[in-house]
Amino acid sequence: MRKILTLLLLISASIAARAQSDTLSITLENVKYPYPVNFMQIKVEGQDIRMAYMDVKPAAPNGKTIMLFHGKNFGGYYWKRCDKAISR
Repeated sequence: MRKILTLLLLISASIAARAQSDTLSITLENVKYPYPVNFMQIKVEGQDIRMAYMDVKPAAPNGKTIMLFHGKNFGGYYWKRCDKAISR
């Protein structure tokens, strides 16, 4: 019985540790994005905020820029496939 209780405690501790590592921060800084994230300080409606962005460099630059926005309904990860296709 003691071995079973010890095993259950180890399993529950493992589950708790895994759940904590997946918890999102309020600023989503611990989200794994497909490219490095940079930050820009801006002022919006009188408030100082940081805007995150990913600058994906093309393999063969042609002088043109494409900007993909994300927010409420779409995270940065949403554009991963598009980023790979248009940065060739």
